[in-house]
Amino acid sequence: MDAATLCRLFFSLGTAVDLGGTLIPSFRSNIMNYGSRNSRNSRTISAKTPNSKTALSHALEYIAEFQVPHSWFTHYYVVSVGSSLFWGYQMFRVGVGVDDDVGAGGRRLYESLTLTRPSKSRMWVGLYLIGIAYYVFMGISVVVEGAPVLNSLRPLLSLLEISTPSLKTAVAIPLFLVASAIQNDSHRYLASLKKYSLPQRGLFKHIVCPHYTSECLIYIALAIISAPPGQVFNKTVLAGLGFVVSNLGVTADSTKKWYAEKFGAENVKGRWRMIPYLY
Repeated sequence: MDAATLCRLFFSLGTAVDLGGTLIPSFRSNIMNYGSRNSRNSRTISAKTPNSKTALSHALEYIAEFQVPHSWFTHYYVVSVGSSLFWGYQMFRVGVGVDDDVGAGGRRLYESLTLTRPSKSRMWVGLYLIGIAYYVFMGISVVVEGAPVLNSLRPLLSLLEISTPSLKTAVAIPLFLVASAIQNDSHRYLASLKKYSLPQRGLFKHIVCPHYTSECLIYIALAIISAPPGQVFNKTVLAGLGFVVSNLGVTADSTKKWYAEKFGAENVKGRWRMIPYLY
């Protein structure tokens, strides 16, 4: 099994678990949700069905007890940056796709260190480990399909060398920069809010999680810029995007439900969860 197939298999399994997990309430509430959403759902299930838990529910509750601090999310971006730098070095040349991956991971690492507030929120250790694995596989995915091309290039390119950008570059770079700017602005706004309050500014008036929307656009840009010659997208990165969409989609849905419960359904009525006019 080659590296690209292995990456796609991991992403496909992750997507299947995300989608399948939504069909099992106890799995979703105990394993997939975290932070305020996890606490709310756990309490709701316990309060409503104290005597109707199945053996599966009990097993999932036990498994979910093994948790790590939610602040460990920062480790994801350390791994992301480290993986991108490693593969850039291995190719003897940091390609544009790797450059963007380093930029995205580096920005998120900076945001995690500077914008994240101290919190007692926790998440299941399995989610943490899957997240680490995801960023390792994504680092491979960005370069794996273009490896033969990168290996054929000179080890070092002159800093003064200027070439006409390709159509893919002309599309992907602006998309990457705009999506990154929107996501950074969203994260800064969320960090400025009182804990567990309803966002009501800018894109948040129309989308529950615009920072998730931006995340998806960033990966679309990476899929374009790291595509091998003759192809529009890097299919391995697209498989990773499927994992991202399914994972963030579940979280966006839980977030909207939590907002509706805490602030009233009318206050989130008409807001898309993550993808305007679709979801």
